[in-house]
Parts: sequence; structure tokens; C-alpha cells
Amino acid sequence: MPDQTIRIDLELPKELFIKGRESAQRVKMEALKRLAATFYADGSLSLGKAAELANLSKQEFLDFLAAHNIPLNYDLNELEEDLATVKEFLQNESGL
Repeated sequence: MPDQTIRIDLELPKELFIKGRESAQRVKMEALKRLAATFYADGSLSLGKAAELANLSKQEFLDFLAAHNIPLNYDLNELEEDLATVKEFLQNESGL
């Protein structure tokens, strides 16, 4: 995360704990995932930063987004970066 952070304390409805008998830690983890997904969906955070906020790997965060029907923010720059990465990988593989 960035060097500067802001601490936020939230009051959450009891139903979040009682309904599924969730622990406070589990509810906190879920809240962080949902908050990260919201910031990702509106473009405030990149996929990597949102995954970091949610304390998930990029793949786990992608799975979370898919499970909640949140579309990917995937622009031309990211496509070009991914294509360059694949090209580099293929070149390295063929050189072995």
C-alpha cells in the first residue's frame, strides 16, 4: 500500500455477525474485499492495488470480482502490456 494511509473504523450491523455466525475478523475481511472491489470498479484503484487492499492475490481478487459480477477494467495500455509479457515469455521459452 502507499506510504500514507488513513485508518477508518466502521460500525457494522449486528446482522453481519449473527446471520452467518461470522467472526468479526471474517466480516472485516469481507468488508475489505467489497471496498476494494468498489474502488476497482470505479477506477480509483488498479487491479493490483485493489487486490492488495483486499489482502488477496490478483487471481483471488479476480475470482472475487467474477463471483460478484463486477466487470474488469481493462484498457488498451493493459492489453499492450499483457501482449508484451506473452511475447517475452514465448521468446524465452523458444530459447531454452
